Amino acid sequence: MYIRHSQEQEALQTPTMLHFHHHPPSPHRTPETGGAVIHWAQVYDALFDRILQPSEASIHALAQVKPGDQVLDVGCGPGRLTLAAQRWVGPTGEAQGIDPSPEMIATARRNAAQAGLAVKFQVSRVEGLPFPDATFDVVVSRLVMHHLSGDLKQRGLAEMRRVLKPGGVCLAVDFEPPTAPFLRLAVWHFLSPGMTKIDVRDYVPLLTEAGFAEVETGPTGSKFLSFVRGRSPEISNLLINKENTQ
Repeated sequence: MYIRHSQEQEALQTPTMLHFHHHPPSPHRTPETGGAVIHWAQVYDALFDRILQPSEASIHALAQVKPGDQVLDVGCGPGRLTLAAQRWVGPTGEAQGIDPSPEMIATARRNAAQAGLAVKFQVSRVEGLPFPDATFDVVVSRLVMHHLSGDLKQRGLAEMRRVLKPGGVCLAVDFEPPTAPFLRLAVWHFLSPGMTKIDVRDYVPLLTEAGFAEVETGPTGSKFLSFVRGRSPEISNLLINKENTQ
């Protein structure tokens, strides 16, 4: 699970936020990445599993996951969405999860074992996905994009498109700040000031620049979560675009 914060945001954080956002060095090996990494995996899982679980049904529909699909969960955290994806694809498909946090991956593997699901999880970073081109039918991420800098967003999206098969779907679900003033104040104080400024619509041009087609955005149907979705161009469209540029 990625997390990033600027010096300005750190200065505005309350002691409660500092408790959650600053982490001791991990005894495990963490890959170098452009974002900081959450190491408090079991606490994160305990806090957010039930909160995020209702979003799984809408993510299933929006990502258009079918039985037999190959699915990648980027920034999988404790693996709850990855495990749901494995249930969606069934025995003929496969879901995999990557995260830069060794602790998150350890928790995800433990959750998979408890669920009786043989799901692959590995420590990796979004800017260097360890998969060949055109491996997956669907790439999903939940509450990851806002933790990445602008440059890292672009590099990560380029990698997501690279590992997608032609016609594959990329779905990024992120936080939608509340509009009620008292709720926005709560987000400011207890999560991060920057989270009140998230606008998933800002991701639309980034997906377009990364080469995705049919880019769209909207509410997921789950509280405080919106989505942006794009499709990897079909081979025929890639050939047409190549001819037009020659």
